Amino acid sequence: MIARRGHPVATGRVHLAVAATLSLVPTLVGCAGGDAPLTRRGQRAAYVRADSMGVIPPTPTLIRAHPRPDLLENSAAALSHTQAGVFFTINDSGNDPLLFALDTTGADRGVWRVHGSTNVDWESASVGPCRSAPNDCVYIGDTGDNQERRSSRVIYRVREPAARTAGFTGDVDADALPYHYADGPHDVEAMYVAPNGDIFLITKRPRADAAGRRRPALIFMLPADAWTQRAAPVVAELVDSLPIVPGSAPLRLITDASLSLDGRTLAVRTYAQIFTFATDSLTGRVRGAIPPGVCNIIALDAWPGEGVTWFGRSGKLLLTSEGQSSPLQVVDCPMPRSTP
Repeated sequence: MIARRGHPVATGRVHLAVAATLSLVPTLVGCAGGDAPLTRRGQRAAYVRADSMGVIPPTPTLIRAHPRPDLLENSAAALSHTQAGVFFTINDSGNDPLLFALDTTGADRGVWRVHGSTNVDWESASVGPCRSAPNDCVYIGDTGDNQERRSSRVIYRVREPAARTAGFTGDVDADALPYHYADGPHDVEAMYVAPNGDIFLITKRPRADAAGRRRPALIFMLPADAWTQRAAPVVAELVDSLPIVPGSAPLRLITDASLSLDGRTLAVRTYAQIFTFATDSLTGRVRGAIPPGVCNIIALDAWPGEGVTWFGRSGKLLLTSEGQSSPLQVVDCPMPRSTP
């Protein structure tokens, strides 16, 4: 969500050359530590000039969406692994706890009220394995915290519903996993679930180290068995960092992430770029020795946007933007370089 508005550096497998390059990009527009101003197509010229990093996708495909009226934000995108062309999305903070399905033609495929949940600041979603059900689950992250003041957050999961026709309304029941971070609150809009069921959370906002230098984005992990270990509070473990430095350019704040269907590639979106990382196909962990691919999406027609998921198995990416009238876009972005 575009809002108005240190800890020890992770020892993860950051590709240092890329991280160093990103950390040198100055903040040219906006306030340090806050989101960029809400900007639309007619106001994006300054941002295009300010941050030219990445390959511009050739000939993106625009898909006119036909969502139901109660889909107000379209803040995340989570592709089904078993229902071809279907993805799930959510409204963000303060809205009703609803899970929406669309397909890659832009059509409405139903909405479900998520019982046992509250939408305090829903910002992330993913599809992944679910040990309590024979099929996949949709994971919904009440992970947003613009002011970074909340002592705990919640992940919900529901058994993946079957997509229906336009206008369908149903109900699903949620399991809830409250958790917190050992080092204090974080604002997170990017979440993905690995093939082994582990949940990964990527921080959105600028952070400084003891010397005042901007830090790379942090990756926290909730293990798959956290859902059954309720004797003690669940703590998200800091496991890695990414060569993306939030705040090092005007729109470089992380808004979504999506793991490919084969588990081998992770797409991470900011307002201005998409980074693609090689990942271990079982654990979902980033293979830091392999440089990421980067594409620049500032100049796309639907701008700014937040959500990203995969366009099936095509290797292309599907982008969503906030607002009822915002179209979907399909883009080709560079993939991670081959293993050295």
